[in-house]
Amino acid sequence: MGKAGTGAKAGIVAGLVYGIFSGIFSYVTLTVFKADVMKVLAKEAAAESAINSSIHITAAELYATAVDLSIAEGIIGGLIVGLILGIIFAYVHGKLPGKNMIVKGEIFGLILWLIFDLLIGAFDISSYGILYYVVTLGLGIISLLVFGYLLGTLYSRWAEKETPMTDEQFNAGKL
Repeated sequence: MGKAGTGAKAGIVAGLVYGIFSGIFSYVTLTVFKADVMKVLAKEAAAESAINSSIHITAAELYATAVDLSIAEGIIGGLIVGLILGIIFAYVHGKLPGKNMIVKGEIFGLILWLIFDLLIGAFDISSYGILYYVVTLGLGIISLLVFGYLLGTLYSRWAEKETPMTDEQFNAGKL
């Protein structure tokens, strides 16, 4: 299958689990921070109505849609992101510190958390507030460390099965 295929396969499985976690955490975050989210959605709904007067959507409708789709979006997004990141992991794991793939996967997950949650997520502070940001950081690190652990574990397990048999193994009858 090759390292890209192994990475893709491991990434899809790890991404599915990540997506489930992410979807559930998104649902919980939307529910707990409903007032903050509704403020942002009210501004977005008003902006859409100002641009196109034929669109009449309310913040409540946007919020209900976001809540209803949060878990499905997490799962679908997790599968897509897992596929892409699994392939990337297949090519960069040799450059990551650590002696085994689980540690390399965890470091990969931590790097993803630093980039996506800590840095890019900081842009949401002005919209949703510092408490929302801190909560999403905590939930995000859980999701991405689980993703990294599974990615490293599965990649290692599946890559080992794909190594070709040596002449010595064949002659010794080890199949």
